[in-house]
Amino acid sequence: MILKWFQLSSIAVDESCDLNDTAQVSLFVRFMSATGPKEELLGLLPLKGQTRGEDIANAVIGCIEKYHIPLDKIVSIATDGAKSMTGVRNGFLAIMKEKISHEILTYHCIIHQEALCAQTFPEEMCKVMELVIKMINSIVAKALHHRQFKEFLVEMESEYADLLLRNKVRWLSRGNVLKRFASLLSEIKAFFLEKGVHYPELTNDQWIQKLYFMVDVTSHLNQLNHKLQGKGNTIFSMLEEVISFENKLSVFAQDFDRETLIHFPSLLKHRQENNSDIDITYFKTALLNMREAFLKRFQEFRNSKATLAFFKKPLDATVTELNFSPFNIDIGNFEMQLLDLKNKELWSSKFERLCADLERLEKNKCELSSQNKWSALKDLEKEDMLIFNTWNSISDSYNQLKKLAFAVLSFSGLHIYANNHFQA
Repeated sequence: MILKWFQLSSIAVDESCDLNDTAQVSLFVRFMSATGPKEELLGLLPLKGQTRGEDIANAVIGCIEKYHIPLDKIVSIATDGAKSMTGVRNGFLAIMKEKISHEILTYHCIIHQEALCAQTFPEEMCKVMELVIKMINSIVAKALHHRQFKEFLVEMESEYADLLLRNKVRWLSRGNVLKRFASLLSEIKAFFLEKGVHYPELTNDQWIQKLYFMVDVTSHLNQLNHKLQGKGNTIFSMLEEVISFENKLSVFAQDFDRETLIHFPSLLKHRQENNSDIDITYFKTALLNMREAFLKRFQEFRNSKATLAFFKKPLDATVTELNFSPFNIDIGNFEMQLLDLKNKELWSSKFERLCADLERLEKNKCELSSQNKWSALKDLEKEDMLIFNTWNSISDSYNQLKKLAFAVLSFSGLHIYANNHFQA
């Protein structure tokens, strides 16, 4: 592991438990190397005894010092948002802010926050999910019942050969479980009837409406999740995806006002086949509440939008809109360098080409996403590398501009890289 060549770096910290239920901290670092952005897992740090903010900070600082990473070079910290992380006085972030000699940007992992927003479903819908899991467990928990159910699906010439289930699934993963369950709803009803098992909810239209609504909404959330998780995505692009989804939630609510349900195919099909009276107000309120959760949770990113966009569109930047405090930028030199960059075609043309390259990349992403070819996205060029290569080709006489660009680029990937350890 080579962590010598870097100026500014960012870290991500997550508290979790291992298989033995031992508390531990996952510590990641991201920095700019000579060849581009690099992410490293610095360590899985066990926490003995308590898991206070002080305990986490001591473990993290010890690991950082082990790898000779200067604290004053850290510009941002992403966490999982736990209370031990964010406590105003004794939380991990509060302690780190005291230890670091300059202002730092602190964020709650974007993908983790999206998962929390997904959990804003009303309590009644959460109970729908719980019952679905319970019914699936009742089928697959016993080998005999599970085998009989799969044989039953074959006899019914069902589209699917089995249910989907993981004992402990994340919220956004449950969308696939719900979708498969809903697709097999008729077969599940018939199987339970044959076994003499009675679930009154399976014949309750209001319960079934909630099921199909959740199928459709989690499908939309999963699409957003796929877009956020692409390796090489920058934090600014992720923010744009979130803002776009917030606006989509408004459109979804209007879809219920119009009673067209064009964005809710499962619920629409149920209404058409059963002549159901859809509870428009109930579902619209659920969508608006989810939108409010998104607006609230991502406000910190909105406040930094101009700074987050700088590495992509420096020609559009206005000095007064940028936040320089975490980066030790010489603002006077920065302002002169920015004017020079904007007015010299040799350098400004590089960012015009960058925009064209990013536009081409986004077009390819959209085409693959529309075909649900999510795995193919990994073979595309990486957004952060396109941006890095452009800035790396700029003369070092623009050192203050490059410093800001590389600093912001340093914490773009952590929201994806650390996500495998952030439990939703």
